Amino acid sequence: MYSKDIFLERAQQALLDGGVVFSVFLAAAILRHSGVILVPMPGHHFQFAPYLFPATLLALAFVALFRYEGLYSGRFGRFGEAVRLVRGATGGTMAALALTFFYRGYTYSRATFLMFYPMVVTALVVARHLYRRYRTAVQSNPAARRRVLIVGFGRVGQHLGRVLLERPSYYELLGFLDDDPGKSGASLEDRRVLGTTSDLDHIVRDEMVDEIIIAIPSARRERVMEIVGACLRIRVRWKVVPDLYDMLLERLTFDQVGDLPLAGLRGPAIVGFNWALKRAFDLGLASLLLLLSSPVFLLAAVAIKLSSRGPVFFRQTRIGLRGRPFIFLKFRSMRVGADAAIHKEFTGDWIYGRTGNGRTGPAPRSVGAAAANETARPDRLAAGAVHAGVHKIVHDPRVTFVGGLLRRTSLDELPQLWNVLRGDMSLVGPRPAIPYEVERYTEWHRRRLETLPGITGLWQVSGRNALSFEEMVRLDIQYIETWSLEQDMKILLKTLPALLFGRAY
Repeated sequence: MYSKDIFLERAQQALLDGGVVFSVFLAAAILRHSGVILVPMPGHHFQFAPYLFPATLLALAFVALFRYEGLYSGRFGRFGEAVRLVRGATGGTMAALALTFFYRGYTYSRATFLMFYPMVVTALVVARHLYRRYRTAVQSNPAARRRVLIVGFGRVGQHLGRVLLERPSYYELLGFLDDDPGKSGASLEDRRVLGTTSDLDHIVRDEMVDEIIIAIPSARRERVMEIVGACLRIRVRWKVVPDLYDMLLERLTFDQVGDLPLAGLRGPAIVGFNWALKRAFDLGLASLLLLLSSPVFLLAAVAIKLSSRGPVFFRQTRIGLRGRPFIFLKFRSMRVGADAAIHKEFTGDWIYGRTGNGRTGPAPRSVGAAAANETARPDRLAAGAVHAGVHKIVHDPRVTFVGGLLRRTSLDELPQLWNVLRGDMSLVGPRPAIPYEVERYTEWHRRRLETLPGITGLWQVSGRNALSFEEMVRLDIQYIETWSLEQDMKILLKTLPALLFGRAY
């Protein structure tokens, strides 16, 4: 979506919110003094004019609060938007009510504010819903849409395509161009690779393309300039995804000082009130789950004790929020005294991209950590320790029979509910890291430590052990930067089928 369209939508939403607050406050004042709900005070005559100024101030205050809550960013779903509307309306109403105790001018009825609160929350939710329907109708109008062609069907191009297909905008994605012969005819949903960049001229003409987005940030600058030159020649608008974006996909935020663009990294969203909301949700649901799963706890403990010698629980030091170590609990699934060297070596291979397909070779130069000169051991793949296409030890000789059953159903994770109650973990968050894993992290990898680790997370419901370490880190950072309570609920709901249908190793 163009920046001017984004600005226009934000301005429309702000005017709509302000108008709703202004109108509802006046309506509440009229209802309060009309005798419809409350009996007017004897000898008191309602004056309409004194309420105009506070209604204007209240409207401006609500818009400012909503902007602080991010309600004009378009990042939230309906539930997340409703939560922030209620939060902003509550803060604005309480502040206005408090001011009436100190104001010595006109005596405003506090009952007006009490009536105003439920009315304005309802009106704002309804108004937002109607605006969303209006925006959808406008965006679906062919006259308002821009027909777009993406050059590049790689990781960045496909990501951009998914965003355009999943999020309403004024862009209508027609398809892709890519010079790789292996991608000819490939598709993302129903948007196909229509040809190569040599076909740009006639495809733009035949498909009536309005704009070209060049999404090949890893290409040579000369190649990108050739495509830009072709766009200029056929007089079609163009945009380019910068090469920095390939490394920091979805991590960038942009600002502008004068005519100079500035790029930076997004910060974590789980701070302040969001952190308190997430913590309250964790405590309530974890307590309930502990109570409901107590029979499973008992059965698992008995099975572990009868099947092998050793304790019921496995305790291990893990790294949590901001690098703080904590004692991590699981049901024991391995034999006592099992050597951790297998997992330690596998973890290094996973981080350095040498798992999943039997690849060997040196660690990438960008690892910037110890063991950068390690090499993979191809005999481990042949011995069955890892499985092609899966970034996990799937035939671990250290695991007991009962432990294997617990792992396949992820019931070995249940004791982590106690970690949640203690505040070491959350129900949803990044996978808790082991100290020797963190030793291999780059600074970029350490961003996944900016929140509490979770029992489940975006990684677990997005492919889990079929994903590489880099893909896991990207999903973790995406979760941290875009957190909402609605997203936590969706991840928890998706976790159950991920376990039931065998995608949880």
